[in-house]
Amino acid sequence: MIYTKEIINSIVQDQRKYFRTGETLDVNFRITQLKKLKQAVIEQKQMLLDALYEDLGKSPTEAYLCDIGPVIAEINETVKGLKKWARPEKHYSGLICFPSMTTTVYKMPYGVSLIISPFNFPVLLTLGVLAASIAGGNTAVIKTSSKSAACTKALQKLISDTFPEK
Repeated sequence: MIYTKEIINSIVQDQRKYFRTGETLDVNFRITQLKKLKQAVIEQKQMLLDALYEDLGKSPTEAYLCDIGPVIAEINETVKGLKKWARPEKHYSGLICFPSMTTTVYKMPYGVSLIISPFNFPVLLTLGVLAASIAGGNTAVIKTSSKSAACTKALQKLISDTFPEK
């Protein structure tokens, strides 16, 4: 598929529209999406290994240790800490803000993330950043490298099988 300016604009607008529904703000929703991503990576591990071999000549061991394993570990760590990280924080404001001595900081997502992945670590630097984007409550648009065609195809399949297009 050739992505024209109009198609890309439409994709971004659809992502913004979905973000505005507020569904991604719920921490439990984010955790569910991260678990879905982890399960998809585990289930489609062989496809990712094959793609990494085809594009970069990575052995299965190297591909797992440098790309797939760290993504799974990152998702596990994110799921474990997300509820704590997303909580509002209270900070001392100082006398300048009198009578309010404390400030509450609410962590809110920005909306749509653009993930541009490099050719040399296409799985790690796409799915790892996607996990962070999901954890932050954002939606994502992914632009993969043209130099890693097999990984692009594998990632496209993994993501389209796991998440609805919205």
